[in-house]
Amino acid sequence: MKKLLAIGCGGAGMFSLVVASQLRKGKFETIVLSDEPDIYCRCTSTYILSGEAEIDDAIQPESMVSDYGVKIIHEKAVKIDTAKREVLTDQGTVFAYDELVIATGARPVRPPIPGIDLPGIYTVRTSDDARRMQETARTAESVVVIGAGVIGMEVAGALHVGQMKHIALVESAASIPRAIADPEFADRLVALLKGYDIYVRFESRVVEIKLGADGKKEVVIERAGATESLVADMVIVATGVRPNSEIAEEAGIEVSPQGIVVDGRMRTSSAHVYACGDCAAPHSAVTGERVASTLASLAIQQSKIAGFQIAGFPIRYGGSTGAFALRILGREYASVGLTEELAREKFRWVAVGRAESTDVYNDLKSKQPLWVKLIFAGPRMRLVGYEAYGNGVIASAEVASFAIGQKTSILGMLRFNYISHPSLTPWPFMNPIIMATEDAMNHLMQRIRSFLGARSI
Repeated sequence: MKKLLAIGCGGAGMFSLVVASQLRKGKFETIVLSDEPDIYCRCTSTYILSGEAEIDDAIQPESMVSDYGVKIIHEKAVKIDTAKREVLTDQGTVFAYDELVIATGARPVRPPIPGIDLPGIYTVRTSDDARRMQETARTAESVVVIGAGVIGMEVAGALHVGQMKHIALVESAASIPRAIADPEFADRLVALLKGYDIYVRFESRVVEIKLGADGKKEVVIERAGATESLVADMVIVATGVRPNSEIAEEAGIEVSPQGIVVDGRMRTSSAHVYACGDCAAPHSAVTGERVASTLASLAIQQSKIAGFQIAGFPIRYGGSTGAFALRILGREYASVGLTEELAREKFRWVAVGRAESTDVYNDLKSKQPLWVKLIFAGPRMRLVGYEAYGNGVIASAEVASFAIGQKTSILGMLRFNYISHPSLTPWPFMNPIIMATEDAMNHLMQRIRSFLGARSI
């Protein structure tokens, strides 16, 4: 019986073995090594802070994989020997493997700020992080969140829902990172946060964190040569994550700054070794470049590709579209592929289409505004980017993600068949995907006419 081994108890590691074992029932002995005490759904962390979820509900029973014959052993892998096909743990146990899946995830980046390790300063990753933040937040009245990326914004919004009185969001960049949103959408998100009295400071670098006699933290920030002190009961660091790729690199497996290098079948540079999830660096479906892969949806998809490959079904990964969504203070934002700024850096020909609609039929009193932006680029004018802000944007974001993965052209998008329902979608003649595509086509034709110097085409 072949031995399948995975390092890491997140979705990527577990489900790769579940898929393989189900495709070839009775053919594999499957073991997952984990240095975490539980299977925690970290996507729920912000909802725990807002009071909309409980930690215990976010911890999944081990039976979700053991029922499929996958055994979880709580030991930390410390060394991989690819020649012997063995993994050594911190307990001195040696596990042999025929096929190995590295799914070691990522860890929060803690900037080298004096005082960053003081009590009351948290990162958002594990169930233990969530417990400690939740306990402190019950009595805290003020918080400073460092980092205005996806996690930072969601944390700030969640704490407001959880009745935190004073919230400050500090970011060293001039705005929300441009890989997340173009200025027009970044401005809407910032306006939303400020509308709920969240104190937002851009171009502000945290230079020191001090501990006061009363236990409060003094966060010293520098902006344009001047300093400002923000006093808070707790500090949350949301400055990104770094892939846990060291164990692979020490084993001689190729690693890039984005993570462990994998091909379209999630294979690493070492035979019989796969990688998926936050620690892996697959290719982009848009540019073909190697990219970080720090989304739960991508981890699960990659794990299934690895599982299929191990079981003898050579299905290839189509590449990452980078699709993500966030919900802040009752509003949703979604992004797929490249933002307009990044697209213009990579392509000579770019056509952008915008649409403003409503999330439901305009007849209904409950309607809310909805904005969609599509970016087409390259010789074939294929869809390379999508942004949307409003409510109910997930459905169109998934359409965009599929279209980008399929390299759909602007003409292909015009043939999109969509569903309409008064309380679920915009008016049928105001579908934002079609409207934005038509707008992009109009801009493209104008540019072509100008380029050719003709009055019509």
